Amino acid sequence: MKKLFILAFTFCYSLAISQSFQIDSLLKADADLVIEEIKFMYDYDQALREYTIFKTFDKRKTDSIESLDSELMRTFIAQNKFKSDTLSKYIFKKYINHFDDVHTNRIIQLTKKYGFPSKERLQLYSKKEFDEEFDPYILLVHAPKQYWEELKVLMKRELERGTIDRCKFGHLLWHFNGRKDINDLLNNGFEYVEDESGTKRLSAVNCD
Repeated sequence: MKKLFILAFTFCYSLAISQSFQIDSLLKADADLVIEEIKFMYDYDQALREYTIFKTFDKRKTDSIESLDSELMRTFIAQNKFKSDTLSKYIFKKYINHFDDVHTNRIIQLTKKYGFPSKERLQLYSKKEFDEEFDPYILLVHAPKQYWEELKVLMKRELERGTIDRCKFGHLLWHFNGRKDINDLLNNGFEYVEDESGTKRLSAVNCD
Protein backbone atom coordinates (compact mmCIF):
# COMPACT_ATOMS: atom_id res chain seq x y z
CA MET A 1 0.00 0.00 0.00
CA LYS A 2 2.82 2.36 0.90
CA LYS A 3 4.50 1.68 -2.45
CA LEU A 4 1.25 2.44 -4.30
CA PHE A 5 0.94 5.73 -2.44
CA ILE A 6 4.52 6.68 -3.31
CA LEU A 7 3.95 5.77 -6.97
CA ALA A 8 0.72 7.79 -7.09
CA PHE A 9 2.41 10.79 -5.46
CA THR A 10 5.37 10.56 -7.85
CA PHE A 11 3.03 10.39 -10.85
CA CYS A 12 1.00 13.42 -9.71
CA TYR A 13 4.15 15.40 -8.97
CA SER A 14 5.66 14.54 -12.37
CA LEU A 15 2.40 15.51 -14.09
CA ALA A 16 2.34 18.88 -12.30
CA ILE A 17 5.96 19.56 -13.32
CA SER A 18 5.15 18.63 -16.92
CA GLN A 19 2.10 20.90 -17.03
CA SER A 20 4.08 23.78 -15.49
CA PHE A 21 6.82 23.38 -18.10
CA GLN A 22 4.22 23.27 -20.89
CA ILE A 23 2.42 26.49 -19.93
CA ASP A 24 5.72 28.30 -19.35
CA SER A 25 6.93 27.22 -22.80
CA LEU A 26 3.70 28.44 -24.40
CA LEU A 27 3.88 31.78 -22.61
CA LYS A 28 7.51 32.26 -23.57
CA ALA A 29 6.72 31.58 -27.24
CA ASP A 30 3.82 34.05 -27.34
CA ALA A 31 5.07 36.52 -24.72
CA ASP A 32 5.20 39.61 -26.93
CA LEU A 33 1.60 39.20 -28.08
CA VAL A 34 0.29 38.34 -24.60
CA ILE A 35 2.10 41.28 -22.96
CA GLU A 36 0.88 43.70 -25.61
CA GLU A 37 -2.74 42.61 -25.19
CA ILE A 38 -2.72 42.59 -21.39
CA LYS A 39 -0.97 45.96 -21.25
CA PHE A 40 -3.71 47.42 -23.45
CA MET A 41 -6.47 45.98 -21.23
CA TYR A 42 -4.75 47.21 -18.07
CA ASP A 43 -4.10 50.73 -19.40
CA TYR A 44 -7.70 51.01 -20.61
CA ASP A 45 -9.01 49.81 -17.24
CA GLN A 46 -6.97 52.33 -15.28
CA ALA A 47 -7.39 55.29 -17.64
CA LEU A 48 -11.20 55.09 -17.67
CA ARG A 49 -11.44 54.72 -13.90
CA GLU A 50 -9.05 57.62 -13.35
CA TYR A 51 -11.10 59.76 -15.73
CA THR A 52 -14.17 59.41 -13.49
CA ILE A 53 -12.06 60.86 -10.65
CA PHE A 54 -9.76 63.38 -12.32
CA LYS A 55 -11.67 64.19 -15.55
CA THR A 56 -8.56 63.91 -17.70
CA PHE A 57 -6.62 61.26 -19.62
CA ASP A 58 -3.39 63.28 -19.29
CA LYS A 59 -1.10 60.97 -17.30
CA ARG A 60 1.17 63.87 -16.30
CA LYS A 61 -1.78 65.61 -14.64
CA THR A 62 -3.10 62.53 -12.89
CA ASP A 63 0.39 61.67 -11.61
CA SER A 64 0.88 65.21 -10.30
CA ILE A 65 -2.51 65.13 -8.55
CA GLU A 66 -1.75 61.74 -6.99
CA SER A 67 1.57 63.08 -5.71
CA LEU A 68 -0.24 65.71 -3.60
CA ASP A 69 -0.77 65.04 0.09
CA SER A 70 -4.09 63.37 0.86
CA GLU A 71 -5.88 66.53 1.98
CA LEU A 72 -4.91 68.54 -1.11
CA MET A 73 -5.85 65.65 -3.38
CA ARG A 74 -9.28 65.34 -1.75
CA THR A 75 -9.78 69.10 -2.19
CA PHE A 76 -8.82 68.95 -5.87
CA ILE A 77 -11.14 66.02 -6.56
CA ALA A 78 -14.04 67.72 -4.75
CA GLN A 79 -13.55 70.94 -6.72
CA ASN A 80 -13.30 69.16 -10.08
CA LYS A 81 -15.99 66.50 -9.77
CA PHE A 82 -18.69 66.15 -12.40
CA LYS A 83 -21.45 68.75 -12.13
CA SER A 84 -23.87 65.85 -12.39
CA ASP A 85 -23.17 62.18 -11.74
CA THR A 86 -25.11 61.32 -14.92
CA LEU A 87 -21.98 61.37 -17.08
CA SER A 88 -19.99 59.37 -14.52
CA LYS A 89 -22.70 56.69 -14.42
CA TYR A 90 -22.82 56.66 -18.23
CA ILE A 91 -19.04 56.15 -18.45
CA PHE A 92 -19.22 53.23 -16.03
CA LYS A 93 -22.17 51.63 -17.80
CA LYS A 94 -20.99 52.00 -21.39
CA TYR A 95 -17.19 52.13 -21.15
CA ILE A 96 -16.12 50.48 -17.88
CA ASN A 97 -18.60 47.78 -16.85
CA HIS A 98 -18.96 46.49 -20.40
CA PHE A 99 -15.21 46.14 -20.88
CA ASP A 100 -14.72 44.67 -17.42
CA ASP A 101 -16.79 41.79 -18.82
CA VAL A 102 -14.76 41.65 -22.05
CA HIS A 103 -11.43 41.79 -20.20
CA THR A 104 -12.41 39.17 -17.61
CA ASN A 105 -13.49 36.74 -20.30
CA ARG A 106 -10.23 37.28 -22.15
CA ILE A 107 -8.05 36.85 -19.03
CA ILE A 108 -9.86 33.57 -18.33
CA GLN A 109 -9.06 32.39 -21.87
CA LEU A 110 -5.41 33.39 -21.54
CA THR A 111 -5.13 31.74 -18.12
CA LYS A 112 -6.53 28.45 -19.38
CA LYS A 113 -3.93 28.43 -22.16
CA TYR A 114 -0.83 29.93 -20.50
CA GLY A 115 -1.52 29.79 -16.78
CA PHE A 116 -2.29 33.07 -15.02
CA PRO A 117 -0.20 35.78 -16.77
CA SER A 118 1.10 37.42 -13.59
CA LYS A 119 3.38 40.44 -13.71
CA GLU A 120 6.26 38.29 -12.47
CA ARG A 121 5.80 35.66 -15.18
CA LEU A 122 5.41 38.25 -17.93
CA GLN A 123 8.49 40.13 -16.74
CA LEU A 124 10.60 37.01 -17.32
CA TYR A 125 9.95 37.27 -21.06
CA SER A 126 9.62 41.04 -21.49
CA LYS A 127 12.33 43.09 -23.14
CA LYS A 128 11.33 46.12 -21.03
CA GLU A 129 10.75 46.74 -17.35
CA PHE A 130 7.08 47.22 -16.48
CA ASP A 131 5.78 50.29 -14.67
CA GLU A 132 5.65 49.75 -10.93
CA GLU A 133 1.84 50.10 -10.90
CA PHE A 134 1.21 47.57 -13.69
CA ASP A 135 -0.36 44.31 -12.45
CA PRO A 136 -2.69 42.09 -14.52
CA TYR A 137 -4.45 40.70 -11.45
CA ILE A 138 -6.21 44.09 -11.08
CA LEU A 139 -8.24 43.11 -14.15
CA LEU A 140 -9.69 40.20 -12.13
CA VAL A 141 -10.33 42.43 -9.12
CA HIS A 142 -12.77 44.20 -11.46
CA ALA A 143 -14.35 40.95 -12.70
CA PRO A 144 -18.19 41.08 -12.89
CA LYS A 145 -20.11 38.96 -10.39
CA GLN A 146 -21.21 36.37 -12.94
CA TYR A 147 -17.58 35.19 -13.25
CA TRP A 148 -16.82 34.87 -9.53
CA GLU A 149 -17.61 31.18 -9.04
CA GLU A 150 -15.65 30.15 -12.13
CA LEU A 151 -12.73 32.33 -11.05
CA LYS A 152 -12.61 30.81 -7.55
CA VAL A 153 -11.98 27.39 -9.09
CA LEU A 154 -9.62 28.67 -11.78
CA MET A 155 -7.46 30.78 -9.47
CA LYS A 156 -7.26 28.00 -6.86
CA ARG A 157 -5.73 25.85 -9.58
CA GLU A 158 -3.34 28.65 -10.50
CA LEU A 159 -2.29 29.01 -6.85
CA GLU A 160 -1.46 25.29 -6.81
CA ARG A 161 0.44 25.68 -10.08
CA GLY A 162 2.43 28.56 -8.63
CA THR A 163 1.42 31.14 -11.25
CA ILE A 164 -0.05 33.42 -8.57
CA ASP A 165 1.08 33.97 -4.98
CA ARG A 166 -0.97 33.39 -1.81
CA CYS A 167 -1.60 37.07 -1.09
CA LYS A 168 -2.93 37.93 -4.52
CA PHE A 169 -5.06 34.78 -4.44
CA GLY A 170 -6.42 35.74 -1.02
CA HIS A 171 -7.20 39.26 -2.18
CA LEU A 172 -9.00 37.94 -5.25
CA LEU A 173 -10.90 35.39 -3.16
CA TRP A 174 -12.02 38.18 -0.83
CA HIS A 175 -13.42 40.03 -3.88
CA PHE A 176 -15.04 36.90 -5.35
CA ASN A 177 -16.80 36.28 -2.03
CA GLY A 178 -18.27 39.79 -2.04
CA ARG A 179 -15.63 41.36 0.25
CA LYS A 180 -17.45 39.95 3.29
CA ASP A 181 -15.03 37.58 5.01
CA ILE A 182 -11.69 38.97 6.21
CA ASN A 183 -10.53 35.38 6.73
CA ASP A 184 -10.10 35.09 2.97
CA LEU A 185 -7.15 37.44 3.50
CA LEU A 186 -5.95 36.21 6.89
CA ASN A 187 -5.84 32.61 5.66
CA ASN A 188 -3.79 33.59 2.63
CA GLY A 189 -0.74 35.51 3.74
CA PHE A 190 -2.20 38.68 5.26
CA GLU A 191 -1.57 39.79 8.85
CA TYR A 192 -2.40 42.79 11.00
CA VAL A 193 0.78 44.86 11.28
CA GLU A 194 1.18 47.78 13.67
CA ASP A 195 2.62 50.96 12.14
CA GLU A 196 4.64 53.72 13.84
CA SER A 197 1.48 55.43 15.09
CA GLY A 198 0.28 52.23 16.74
CA THR A 199 -2.46 51.64 14.18
CA LYS A 200 -2.87 48.06 13.04
CA ARG A 201 -3.30 47.62 9.30
CA LEU A 202 -3.91 44.53 7.23
CA SER A 203 -0.77 43.84 5.18
CA ALA A 204 0.47 41.18 2.80
CA VAL A 205 3.22 39.42 4.78
CA ASN A 206 3.60 35.72 3.94
CA CYS A 207 2.89 35.48 0.23
CA ASP A 208 5.09 32.54 -0.80
